[in-house]
Amino acid sequence: MSDTTSDIRGLSNEKEPRRITLREFENKKSSKFMDPCGIEAKASFKCLDDNNYDKSLCNEYFEAYRNCKQMWVRERRKARHDKTI
Repeated sequence: MSDTTSDIRGLSNEKEPRRITLREFENKKSSKFMDPCGIEAKASFKCLDDNNYDKSLCNEYFEAYRNCKQMWVRERRKARHDKTI
């Protein structure tokens, strides 16, 4: 299986999958949960559902989710660093 991250995001069944922006995240109400990698998370769960929860068949989906989370953490760190300068 050689899906790219964008292909995996397309499998999330979202009408128009889009990533939450840093500005949206920072301006959200404190009680509101926002997952900037929700598209990848949904695709991972869908893969697990489709494959009878055999995790070995969904490694690429998990990798896409990890990559998204790492990218998001880097963006947040950079934004906090830029605010202090």
